[in-house]
This record gives sequence, structure tokens and C-alpha cells, in this order.
Amino acid sequence: MEDLQGKVAVVTGGASGIGSGICRVIAREGLSVVVADLDLERAGRLAGELSGQGAKAVPAQVDVSEYASVEALAERALGEFGAVDLVCNNAGVYIGGPMDDLTPDDWRWVMSVNLDGVFYGCRVFSRILLEQGRGGHIVNTASVGGFLSHGEGAAYAVSKYGVVALSESLREQLKPHGIGVSALAPGPVRTALSDSDERRPEALADAGNKSAVLWEFIKHGIEPVEVGELVLRGVRDNAAYIFTDPSFRKPFEERFVRILNDFDRLD
Repeated sequence: MEDLQGKVAVVTGGASGIGSGICRVIAREGLSVVVADLDLERAGRLAGELSGQGAKAVPAQVDVSEYASVEALAERALGEFGAVDLVCNNAGVYIGGPMDDLTPDDWRWVMSVNLDGVFYGCRVFSRILLEQGRGGHIVNTASVGGFLSHGEGAAYAVSKYGVVALSESLREQLKPHGIGVSALAPGPVRTALSDSDERRPEALADAGNKSAVLWEFIKHGIEPVEVGELVLRGVRDNAAYIFTDPSFRKPFEERFVRILNDFDRLD
């Protein structure tokens, strides 16, 4: 998807963090942007900022954990701009800590946002892209944690591994139709992801802050707008994976060496 001028983008989790970085970069490139977020007030502020810079941007409220809300977002985008070309399923939350501290409500919350939300976005918007017959691109925000897991944050890792698998599968399905799919796998990025508990629904409330531990990982990360630049390049190149931190190359190589070594046990 090389020619982006005049195209229409929908970005979930678009009002802050990585989503805001994507919105700023693609608006600068001439795309119309639907800034979609659970926090409508914050989405409105960013949309207003982008509009003040000459871009076409509108806010929309969405709860990606609710399928009907994602459908309503699609209707809002089509009603405002008449088409959708780029979809960034970016909304996400984090919970850390060891497995024995993870509650069923922790698990359900992370999966409902990080994995169900991406599935809902892919299902709703891929149908629109197919019906339009003019190509397009979907970017699903995973993480380096979707390839490399550790002793904490199991729910987050599972959700992001799932996003990678979903993206790979959908990429093969949509390739014959000229629709690209990329898995965005950021390393550390300076965002408010470590404040995820503040956005936790009351029905899945929990004592304590299990997301704050992430701050030590992300506080030295790159800025969201830098991720936006890499996303823009990845969309233009139809990259299967969009990485942000070259220092993770070695851990990735080591992981796949371990996998191949265990295949050697079959000899």
C-alpha cells in the first residue's frame, strides 16, 4: 500500500501512546484519521490537534472488547469518510506478575482487549476491505512479548502471541485480494501502558496495580511518534512484521536456535 495520500485510517487506542504516534504520522502523510479510543475526551483533543494542523481527523469512542462497539466504529468511519483503507488494531493493556498472582478476571480482561479486540477489528474491517475491492492494509499491535516470554506477564504474552498468529493467518488469507497485514512488535516505547489498571472495567476490578511493573521496561524506550514512522514504512513495504528495536534480534535468534536444537532430538 504505497500511495497513502487521501486514504482513510482507523486507529484504535489512538488517543495516546503508540496509537497517538501512528495518528500523528499518518495524518501528516495526508490520510484522514478516525482517532478511536475508550476515552472519547482524549480522542477529541487529539483529533482537534490534528485538524488544527490541516488534517482530516474525527474522534470516535470504542470499547474493543465489545464486538458491537467495533461494528459501530466501522459505521462511524464509513459515515464520516465513505471508505476505510488502513486499520490499526492497536488498543491494548498489560498485567504483570507471576502466574500464581494472576486471577481469572485478570486473564479475561487482558484477553478481551488484547486478543478479542484485535479479532473483532480484523473481522469487521477485513469484510469492509474485501467488499470495497480496493486493497488496503491492517496493522495489529503485538509486541516483542509475542515472540519472547519470561517469568512474568503470562496473560500479556499469551495475548500477544495470539495477535502474531492471527496476523500471520489473516495475511495469507487476504494476500490474493491485495490487502496487506502486518504484526507490529514494538520493544520498549514510552507510553502509559504501565497505567493499564486505570482503564480496567469495574466488572473485572482487582486490588493492586499489576501493570506498574512494566514501567522499568518502557521508561527508556523510544517515543510513540518514532513507532508511527516505522508503521508507515511497514505499511508501504507490506512488511509481515514491524519491529522497533534492533537489540532484540539476538534474543530472537537464540529462541529459534533453541527450537531448531530441539528438533535435532528427533535424529
